[in-house]
Amino acid sequence: MTSQDAGLPCELFRFEGAGNVVALRVDSLAPQDGRVIEASGTIEIGCGDPSAGNGVRGALPTLVSDDDLDAWRGVLDALDLGQDVAWREDQKAIEVHVRWEHDDMLVVTVRDRMGLLTDVTTAVPVSDEWFDEAYARLERVYELFERR
Repeated sequence: MTSQDAGLPCELFRFEGAGNVVALRVDSLAPQDGRVIEASGTIEIGCGDPSAGNGVRGALPTLVSDDDLDAWRGVLDALDLGQDVAWREDQKAIEVHVRWEHDDMLVVTVRDRMGLLTDVTTAVPVSDEWFDEAYARLERVYELFERR
């Protein structure tokens, strides 16, 4: 299966608003024994205005496993219930921590403990439509992994 045939690239998640973005793009699949168990991706981070000296832009390569997809579903479910949550915490991977700030704002922290040893935190607005889109993104990636 080629990346183009598989509908790649696509996003597993996207937090965006007020000039800030944190997104994970799935770029390529790694089939094993006829089944995809891992994908290569990139976490895009954009906060503030780097040209004005008060922001950051960057991309972090990462791998996404089939277990990560199930864990991401748990993150979405917890957020939908109003809970703060972390994805891939204390694993050998880039972590994403999300907490509620008021009823319509999420604070997202990307924590790279293995590579840059850096945390980047930004706030983004969230709505009911965001949840619909987030679950739809997850379903598209599940389809790439050929499982539900």
